[in-house]
Amino acid sequence: MKKNDFGYEQLTKSEHYKKVQNVFDNVAKEYDLMNDIMSLGLHRIWKKDFVNLIDIDNKKKINILDLAGGTGDIAKRILKKYPDVSVNIIDKNFMMLKETFDEKSFVKEYNIKLICGDGENIPLPDNSIDIITLSFGVRNMTDRLKCLYECYRVLKKGGTFLCMEFSMPENYTLRNIYDAWSFLMIPRLGKLIAKSEDSYKYLVESIRTFPRPIEFIEMLEKAEFKKTTIKQLSGNIVCIFKSKKI
Repeated sequence: MKKNDFGYEQLTKSEHYKKVQNVFDNVAKEYDLMNDIMSLGLHRIWKKDFVNLIDIDNKKKINILDLAGGTGDIAKRILKKYPDVSVNIIDKNFMMLKETFDEKSFVKEYNIKLICGDGENIPLPDNSIDIITLSFGVRNMTDRLKCLYECYRVLKKGGTFLCMEFSMPENYTLRNIYDAWSFLMIPRLGKLIAKSEDSYKYLVESIRTFPRPIEFIEMLEKAEFKKTTIKQLSGNIVCIFKSKKI
């Protein structure tokens, strides 16, 4: 039976799904605060660059899927820039979505749907979405390739798929600094702030076991996506992949 990486641990698909759910149950409340601390605020710059890669035709009614949208951080940035678009925030973890729902003024102000659903079985019709955003979520999918196939299915012809994910620095010195910060500090901060050291240990390890950028592009091509470009940020700590459904 094929095993899944859960950090450095090998699990069955059902075990992986349950453990990832448990991780995000544990971290949901302090997720955004921990993003600020873990990235030293850099995640705000990365997400700004990510949203700036979205091309919106203001003459059309645009329907966006923010997959693994969690606390709604990306959706909020999109809607502040493009307040007339419709955004479906889908996340399989109810506790993460609850963080968005609790901001009732935000949910009421914009055209937002919150859906508790799985990225490997997206609860949307074929060819119904203009743009998909997937930010720091694909590496937590139990079946990443199936998720990409699902994204392709729900995307309209000519639609755009934008995926931002962690990678590993190419510079040797930066890589050593990054490793030291990741393995020595982040789990300890997770224990102190989010009361979950093991969850942040997994999140650090999951970056190391995620496919390299060239390997992820091969996965995108296998799922039929075309014209993929990569934007590397902060010395390749983060990569943004932009693909089309032709």
